[in-house]
Amino acid sequence: MIWRGQGRTHKGRRPANEDAFVCRDGEGLWAVIDGMGGHEAGDLAASMVCESLETLSLGGGIAHRLVAVETALQTANHAIRHHAAINMRSKPMGATVAVLLVYRGEAAVVWAGDSRLYRYDGDGVAMLTRDHTPVQALVDAGELDEKQAMQHPRANVIYQAVGIGERLQLDQIRFEPDHEHRFLLTSDGIHSVLAVDELTSLMRHGVTASGVLKAALDRGSRDNVTAVVIAADAEE
Repeated sequence: MIWRGQGRTHKGRRPANEDAFVCRDGEGLWAVIDGMGGHEAGDLAASMVCESLETLSLGGGIAHRLVAVETALQTANHAIRHHAAINMRSKPMGATVAVLLVYRGEAAVVWAGDSRLYRYDGDGVAMLTRDHTPVQALVDAGELDEKQAMQHPRANVIYQAVGIGERLQLDQIRFEPDHEHRFLLTSDGIHSVLAVDELTSLMRHGVTASGVLKAALDRGSRDNVTAVVIAADAEE
């Protein structure tokens, strides 16, 4: 069984696009990346993370692939920090990232920041990642619900991303994918305006990545918007 992804990105209402995505269907790797640090810095940080994921060698089982992804992201972390120190007087630059890996009945997600992975199982959408943000901590503590978190004035504050710390801290979850599952990777330009129930409705109706972007822009997203939809190929 082969899993295939379809990704789209758009600058939205911003002057430039600091988002990026990766689709490596043959190797079972997909990612969404959201650059930070202003136009030039965010563009570059996202492209550096994107290149690291597009060029890494993948082999072995899911555990080996996780190590390869983590190593690639640590390398990108060092490269971004080095560029900022040499060329930007250490001005902050970085990128959030969420990476989905699927291989022979096993799957994993690795992430830093507030790029997200959702899983749709036919009944609803579940968020598999947890944002590295103060607002997510309030949600986890039961002090905010989803809609309150989306409208919180510190919703865009993150404490972990590729490039913003000397040693990158990554979270990961391993799980077993079902062939009927579909997955959705998003940058915060999507999930800052589309709640889980709205994403569920979209996925239930077989939305494409372009459809996710349109829904977010129609809802008034003012950020770059990026989505990757991943599903098992029924013919494989």
